[in-house]
Order: sequence, then C-alpha cells, then structure tokens
Amino acid sequence: MRSPQPLDADLDCVVEALGDSAVIRLSPEGDIRHLGAAAARLLGHVPEAVLGRHFRLFYPPEALAADQPAVELNAARRDGRCAVEAERLRQDGTRFQAASILLARSDPAEPGFLLVLRDLTARERLRQELEEAQQEVERRLAELALLRRASRGAGEERFRQVVEAAPNAMVMINAAGQIEMVNAQAERVFGYRRDEMLGRPVDMLVPEGSRDLHPALRRGFFAQPQSRPMGAGRDLHGLRKDGSEFPVEIGLNPIETEDGPMVLSAILDMSARVQLEALLRQAQKMEAVGRLTAGVAHDFNNLLQTMMGSMEILQDRVLGDLASEELVASSIDAALRGARLTHHLLAFSRKQVLRPSQIEIAALLRKTVAMLERTLGPKIRIRALEEAGAPAGDQAGGLQAFADPAQLEACILNLAINARDAMPRGGSLTIRAYGTRIGPDEATETLQPGDYAVLSVEDTGSGIKDEILDKIFEPFFTTKDVGEGSGLGLPMVLGYARQSGGDVRVASLPGQGTRVEVLLPRIAPAEPAAEVGRPGPVAQPGCGRVLLVDDAPDVLQTLGAFLSGAGYEVTRCASGDEALQVVAEGAQLDCVVTDYAMPGLSGVDLLLRLAELRPGLPVLVVTGYPGVEPLGDLPQHVEILRKPFPRAELLRRVAALVAGRVGPRG
Repeated sequence: MRSPQPLDADLDCVVEALGDSAVIRLSPEGDIRHLGAAAARLLGHVPEAVLGRHFRLFYPPEALAADQPAVELNAARRDGRCAVEAERLRQDGTRFQAASILLARSDPAEPGFLLVLRDLTARERLRQELEEAQQEVERRLAELALLRRASRGAGEERFRQVVEAAPNAMVMINAAGQIEMVNAQAERVFGYRRDEMLGRPVDMLVPEGSRDLHPALRRGFFAQPQSRPMGAGRDLHGLRKDGSEFPVEIGLNPIETEDGPMVLSAILDMSARVQLEALLRQAQKMEAVGRLTAGVAHDFNNLLQTMMGSMEILQDRVLGDLASEELVASSIDAALRGARLTHHLLAFSRKQVLRPSQIEIAALLRKTVAMLERTLGPKIRIRALEEAGAPAGDQAGGLQAFADPAQLEACILNLAINARDAMPRGGSLTIRAYGTRIGPDEATETLQPGDYAVLSVEDTGSGIKDEILDKIFEPFFTTKDVGEGSGLGLPMVLGYARQSGGDVRVASLPGQGTRVEVLLPRIAPAEPAAEVGRPGPVAQPGCGRVLLVDDAPDVLQTLGAFLSGAGYEVTRCASGDEALQVVAEGAQLDCVVTDYAMPGLSGVDLLLRLAELRPGLPVLVVTGYPGVEPLGDLPQHVEILRKPFPRAELLRRVAALVAGRVGPRG
C-alpha cells in the first residue's frame, strides 16, 4: 500500500478534528488516488477497494445520467474549483446530502484534484428543525388566538412551553426592541442567564458594528410583519456574553398580543459551516505553500549537488595542501548544512514523504535543538534532557519510538514556536524525553495501556487561562493577533500523535508556564546500524557500463566525473528521449542512473520503457524532489537516491546494483 501524500496526511489530521468532512485526492481524469479514514467512514468504502476507480461511483444514477461528474471536472479545470450541494451515494446504496467542492491542483509533479465532501445531514436536520419550529410556533399561535378568549392565562403558558421546548435559540422582542421572552437554548447560545436578558435591549445580543443598522431592520419588519428570514443577503452575527461573535441565521415570526405586536426570532448558530469554509481556504494556502516549497527544494538540491560534487572532486586534487583542504572541507560542510536546511523546510511545510520508522530519541533531540537555537533567537534558553524514566526490565540502547521523524521534528518546532510567542521577553525552554508506562487506571479512550516514549516541551511563559485550556485543540482557535496564527498548529500535533497510536497532554499555570507532552508508542532498541561517515575519497574502483541521464548540465557533469573517476564507462544523456534512443540502439549497459523530473520523457516514463526494452536492467533514480510517489512499490533492481548526496553514496549504490545483476549484459 502506498504511503499517504503530505497534503493527504495534513488534511486527514485537520478533517479528523472536524468529524463530518472528508478529503479525496483524484487524478486528472478523476480516478481515486487517496481515500482517507474520514472519507472511508463517510462513504462506507474500503480505501484499498476503490483506489484507481473513478469518483463517479459516489454519484446517484440520475446524476450519472446527466454526466454530472464530467460537468464538475470540466468546471474545476476551467475555473480552478467547482462547488455544488447535491446528493451523493454511499457504498451500501444509501444517499446523503453533501457539500462538494472540487479543487484543481496545479502541481506539475502531482496534478489532479482534491474532492472535499461535507455531510450536510446534520445541517439539513437543523434547518428542518428550524422550519418545523417556525411552523409549530405559527400553529401554536393560531391555536393561541382561538384559546385566548376562553383562557388567556392558560394559552400564554402553553405558548411559553412551546417556545421553551424549541431546539433553537428563541428570543421574543417588542416594537421598542426590548426582550420579552427567551428559552433555555438562548441561554446556552448567548451565555447569559434568563434574568440577565429579560427587559434589556436586544442590542446586547448584536455586535457593535451592526447595532446602527438593527433599529431600521426592526422597524421595517414591524411595518410589514410576515414570517421571513432576517437580513437576507447579509452576513449576520450574534454577540455572546464573553464578547465573542458567531455567525447566525435568523427566522422572524410576527405575533399579535394584548400588549402589542411582537416578533419571535428563531436563531441558528452557523459556526460549524463557517469553520469548514475557513478550513478549505487554509487548505488552499497550505497547498500553494507546499507546491512552492517542493519546487524551491528541487532547484536548491540540484545546486547543492553540483556544489558538493565539485568540492569532492577538488578535494582529491588538493590533497597535501592543508590550507586548500580546509577551505574545501568548509565548503562541503556548508553544502551539508544547506541540505539539512532543505530537509527541515520540507518537514515544516508537510511536503516530506510520510514514512514512519524507528526513531532514536536522543539523536532526534540533538538535531532538533540545533535547529531551534537558530530559529528561536538568543532570548530563549534551550535545554534538552533525556531521562531514564524507563519501565522495569527495559533494554539498553536509549529511548526509541516508531513514528514519522520529519513530522515529529515539525511538531517539536511548532510547540517551540508557540512557547517562544508566550515568552516575548525571553525565558527558558526545556525539551525532555523519557519513557513512561500507562496502566489501565490511567488509560483513556484515545490512550491505551502500554509503554510510551514522551517528548515534553515546557516553557516559562505566560501560561494558558483555565477557561480556554479545553479549546486549544479546536481547529482555528488561537489567542494570537490576526495574521499571526492559523489556529491549526496544535490540532495537527494532536492528530499526528493520535494517528501514531499516542496522544497529547497539556498542563499550564497562568503566569508560570505551559508543558505539552507528546506520547508515542515505545519500541525496543534495534541493533546499531553501521555509521555513515563524511564524504571522502573513493577506495574501491568501479567496473561496468553506466548510462547517466540528467537535464541539468552541471549535475550531469558532476555525476559523470564521479562515475568515470571511479572506473566506470559512462554514457551521458541530457534527456530521457536521448537515453531511450541509446538503449533502443542496443548499447551494452550494466546500470542506468537517471534524474526523476525532466522535460519531455521523465525519469518515471524512462523507467517504464526500460522495463519493456531491458527487463531487469538495474536503475538508480536520483531526485531533488521530496517525494516520488508515482513510482509506487519498486522492484529489487530499482532504487531511489535523493539529492544532494556524497560521491561515496552514489558509488556504493551503483556498485551494489551492478554486483546484484543476474544474467548477461544487455
């Protein structure tokens, strides 16, 4: 099964937090390439069973008869997006109302579409309840008019019972704009007690920016009283007691009483819909940043490959000249630091290929702290500690976990930046790693009993107020100023931890600081791997014929010098088409080294053609892009090497491929 794409993983994390939405990645033709857990729950499909099938399987027969999938695909290609509300089909044949947004992706390395589906069942149910409540109010008002003559007091009480039982917030005001009646839902939605609202101006529930318009709207309604929505065509907001504003839809119902005309307002909180729209806008921004990051990383990695390769060749020529050797070694170190910087950039932008692996926590801490010291600035004092804290009977070898290291680094960076923002005048940041065991008494619905590796990020900042501590993992919730925070950082950390089989715990004291603990499943240490040394002169000569393909002249020259200097007979080609012609003419070859992204015939296309012309011919795909997912599961004679790489690594990989080849040369 293929590893999920970066954007797939990030959107899955955030969509998991919302609960009623799903994101499906499609090919340019509409074939399904990724269907996450949220989409599987919403549609009832097993992801492996639908990969490669056309997304038309989500449409009911009448939509297929109208060729609606093709209509929406064409609209998205033309306009960049296509948004509709229509029925969609689950795997078991049941239908549901959905908001469908088809977004065109312009990434040349991975074109296609993102299909965002939101189940509108709950929203439609709320609207229906609002309509039913309005109808019920009108019916009860009619009954009240008939009963008023016989029993005015009993009729009013019955009316109050109807209003009180309504599922939406109900507020009744008189012509002067004073609140005459509210129900329990109004108390919950606005945060006021009933006695705090009765007799007060309704403007207390209206944001300050809309209060000047409200009297005119009220007078217009009393002049022509009839049941209708309020402020059609306008974005309406309510004002809670805590000062927060929230989007609303309001239905108005006129009431004639012995005390004069009244209006009964049924108020529906629309916060969930607005949050989804904000999520889609943020997803588009994240995709644009990710595309830019991946493109910059590709070009930068090619530059680093040329620089590092040239320095390694020059290193051979200045042996014995200590001053020159020192200068060359410094240049190689600078190139290696640039490569690490590119890696961190990709990890932070979530364009890194997601591959969980065994993580040695102490090594990860050392690398991450080095990056944080440059990122957070001199006012923040950073300490990294790995404590014992291990369960009884633990093996030697240090604390280890099984997770995606790039995403774990990004989580630590995210938490560290939050900590820095909480310490504007400076302070201390302590990153502590330790092992712990969660027993049955400590287990929760999201954290099972077992052994865990814990990464704790603790600051001495302003802390988090008790009243908002339970909101910090809500998508888009932030205490930062506008433009300074998206409110998605902590939800992503939580989603990553839970998808990895762990959880996140937070403790904070206002004025003293905050501690965030990321728990990940702990695993036993593996056997120590052989250490990879710094790049240096090649000891073992090569023997064989290598076809080298790269559209970047500097990279082609550098890699060619590596291979020919090691004793290989090298044929250089500046394009995939030129390389294919060489193979078709019957050149004797032991290995092909090809770039991944090239104009014309790409490295992927060349690999597929080689599989037809020379099956079993070893191929090494080199790439400056963060991911090469279209290659899928590779056969044993095909490998991937990511730029920039040292000469020794290239020669090691080529020698292994040539040595492992079986049969005559072809």
